[in-house]
Amino acid sequence: MKFCFNLILISVLLFATSLKPIEKNDPPLQCYDPNYVEISNVTYKNETYSVVLMHRDGNRIRAKYFAAPDYNGNNVYQRYTSWSQSVGNIVLVSSGTYMDGRQVPVGLTIDNGIPVNQTLVPDRMDALTIVFATGGIVVSNLKDGDLSVTGGGVDPGRKYNIRKSSIDLQDFMDWARSQEATVFQTHLLVYKNALTVSSYNSVTTPRERRFLAVGKDEDGKIVHVIVHCPQNSSIYDGAKKTLDFLNNFKDIEVTFMINLDTGSQDVFELHNSDCSRNNAIKGTQQLSTAVNLLSYYFQ
Repeated sequence: MKFCFNLILISVLLFATSLKPIEKNDPPLQCYDPNYVEISNVTYKNETYSVVLMHRDGNRIRAKYFAAPDYNGNNVYQRYTSWSQSVGNIVLVSSGTYMDGRQVPVGLTIDNGIPVNQTLVPDRMDALTIVFATGGIVVSNLKDGDLSVTGGGVDPGRKYNIRKSSIDLQDFMDWARSQEATVFQTHLLVYKNALTVSSYNSVTTPRERRFLAVGKDEDGKIVHVIVHCPQNSSIYDGAKKTLDFLNNFKDIEVTFMINLDTGSQDVFELHNSDCSRNNAIKGTQQLSTAVNLLSYYFQ
């Protein structure tokens, strides 16, 4: 019995010493380096703006877009959840662009190289948005007909006019497939630091507005900026005020600005650097209701 007792005592002691106590000096949980993300609420000309400014230098901040369900039957929310658990370090996730009554993306849409909607909207939606597998985002103004791409063996000097040429459209889609790029169409509000939307051809219904702007800061470095305007306004008024705010208060030269849905698909979730929820910008709908999602994460 003494031998048995000693054996049990030794086993208990070994188990106890294998448990690591929680140290007060353990580093706090961190979703991202706060030097790359600035979250602020700003009052400018008696208007309040909630701003998430993300620095793209070093390619640490990256974008990922989910445009549609996959071929395995996983919807956008399920795809995002699975991906975010494997990637971690989520900065924010937002509803993206427009859907029709059948929950199909409006306009040309390619998801990670796979065509979702091959019908190009011939007018109005001038922003052809490309989200690269590497996490960058660019926009081409379809009115200009001068889309250019690189990689996949294409001629970098070629200009694609995908609204006028079916050959250009097919070649562009082949390129997107080879590069696993994600592509969608949406309204172009600002291009090359100038308004491209007017008061007579835009949605006039007043509501909260949320925009994605990409441009260069005062040091010439690329920044991605989410701007939320809680004051009800038309798209034109909201875009005009936001461009003025970014130019003159934030000293950002805007390369392009597009609209993010704040209607029936008003989804937005923002995290602090310690992974806690930040309610400076908050959607009114649950993440699970989204039919497309734009996410930023830290690599």
